[in-house]
Amino acid sequence: MNSVSIDLNDLYLFAQVIEHHGFTAAGDAVGVSKSLISRRMTELESSLGVRLLHRTSRRLSLTDAGQQLYEHCRAMIAEARAGEDAVRQRTAEPSGLVRISMPVVVTDVVLAKVLPRFMEQYPKVRLALQASNRQVDLVEENVDVVVRGMGFDVEASSLVQAPLCTVRWGLVASPAYLARHGAIDSPEALRRGDVMVYASINEPVTALRLIGADGDVTTPIVQTRLQSDNIAALKEAALAGIGIASLPLYACASEIASGVLQIVLPEWRSREGRLAILFPTRRGMMPAVRALVDFLKVELPPLLGLAPKPNAMSAAPVVCPSRGAVETTPQAIPLRLAGAAGGAGRTG
Repeated sequence: MNSVSIDLNDLYLFAQVIEHHGFTAAGDAVGVSKSLISRRMTELESSLGVRLLHRTSRRLSLTDAGQQLYEHCRAMIAEARAGEDAVRQRTAEPSGLVRISMPVVVTDVVLAKVLPRFMEQYPKVRLALQASNRQVDLVEENVDVVVRGMGFDVEASSLVQAPLCTVRWGLVASPAYLARHGAIDSPEALRRGDVMVYASINEPVTALRLIGADGDVTTPIVQTRLQSDNIAALKEAALAGIGIASLPLYACASEIASGVLQIVLPEWRSREGRLAILFPTRRGMMPAVRALVDFLKVELPPLLGLAPKPNAMSAAPVVCPSRGAVETTPQAIPLRLAGAAGGAGRTG
């Protein structure tokens, strides 16, 4: 390991001399004598083998070498102070306002279960929550934390993107609907069913992309009875027996467990949504933001990753990555609909 050949305290004193325009003022600022600072500056110049300061009885100025060294000293001191602030913030009690944005379905289904516990644990933290499926720019919109589907560009290099989990989507229908229309035992059988899909109303949906357990893909032509960018609307329509809905399974886990909805074609996934959490760089992160990020990374994957297992029709569990891992170049796994012109706002 290579050590620094000069005393870092001398570099600090050198910067203080420049910033306070002289030895006496610098000595007063740091609490040492003028003679000590003068001697240390002489030793610093001797160690470097170059003159750093032009000194007269009335004036002190920098040489070219001194100016270059001063810029590095300023950066060194700034980094040291940032490191100290970061450590102190970690030990400070989280407080203040945190602004967070999440997809609508995550907000509706999950946050009622986890946010009250977070706010009880951190009573001095205030939250401003936005439920939105659109892509949010953290920097421009002054948002501290975003949860959303992966497959987007990170808006700024200062942002950290950490995977949360892979969410399993499937096709579900009510027993009454299946009794009326008959069993759906193959993707091709969807042609005779009424399919309800998560999509923008501006997308003409004529086929549904399905992913098999072995990675095979098929796109059967479907009769779209309902399309919406609202998960709750699709679920309610499925419960009412209107048709076969494409839904994230965590959004209807209790309905599947109770039997009021059944999984159709359990070996096929109607979409695979990977969720990530975005937040500013860890340097200088407010304790309240850090506390919320750490809390969500622990609490959300078990809730979003639960695959219901009511019977033999149940789906396989989703896969959640190692918590705390950071991925900056994720591969998108978007919903693909044949004939669709564009994508709905990303969600889990």
